[in-house]
Amino acid sequence: MSLLRKSLILIVLVAGGLVVGQLILNGLIFAGGADFTQANDINTLIGSMENTMPFKIGIGLNNIVMFGLSAYLFKLIVSKNKFSKYFNLSRKLDGNWLGLCVLLMISIYPLIVYSAQWIQSIDLPSWAESMDQSNMNTLASVLEMNGPWDLTLNLLIVAITPAICEELFFRGVMQKEINRHLSNPHMAIILTSIVFSAIHMSVEGFTARLMLGLVLGYTYHYTMSLWYPILLHLFNNGLQVLALYFSGANIKEMDPTEGPEIHWVFAIVSLAVAIVIFMHIKTKSEKDGIIA
Repeated sequence: MSLLRKSLILIVLVAGGLVVGQLILNGLIFAGGADFTQANDINTLIGSMENTMPFKIGIGLNNIVMFGLSAYLFKLIVSKNKFSKYFNLSRKLDGNWLGLCVLLMISIYPLIVYSAQWIQSIDLPSWAESMDQSNMNTLASVLEMNGPWDLTLNLLIVAITPAICEELFFRGVMQKEINRHLSNPHMAIILTSIVFSAIHMSVEGFTARLMLGLVLGYTYHYTMSLWYPILLHLFNNGLQVLALYFSGANIKEMDPTEGPEIHWVFAIVSLAVAIVIFMHIKTKSEKDGIIA
């Protein structure tokens, strides 16, 4: 089957997942007491809800249907391999590999923060600012936590579910299939990372998610196991949820432009350290016979 045909199948599955997921989300928002007659956008709807828990559950189900189910259905259509073989989930986790991958993720954080600062310093078009503000308000509603139950629910919805479903879709399907047809892993990783970042619909967060996507993509490529990007994705999202909860900060009152600034020197050091770790991962992968 050609790459074009596979791409069309994947687009249809994602579009169908988006529609179904949105219907589920709207149904749960309605069940939460939202006033659809007065609201003209998602954040107004959320604000009119008597209980936001159905909305949070809807966000999680939407991710499962749009990405997780789409990836699974795509696999059923294009491959007769077992689930674990197609998605490269058969290899056992190795502590040394996991440690290296986590170090790579941590080393790139200063550069990620610096890139976000750089975009924030640019005068964005009004549509971009409006979209980012709307997304920030929605995220604030999801991440609002008033106790251990909210923390547990947010770890499930914001960390565990996206880590599994998005990695199955982006690295497990998209990156794999592009590389299979183009025989160019670097192009596959870059293209997948661009789509991964763009689909989150945030201009200010585009470069940050792009770099995150590159880390996840190369981790998958050099380990040939989807478990590592899943765990890194879980680590990244879960760390942010835990940091927000234990800091006691009110995300709705936070201003992303008022956080601690990263000097460009630290960004350069971050990049240099990340490159050293990356080269070590590449060498280890070749030595272990994972890639040629």
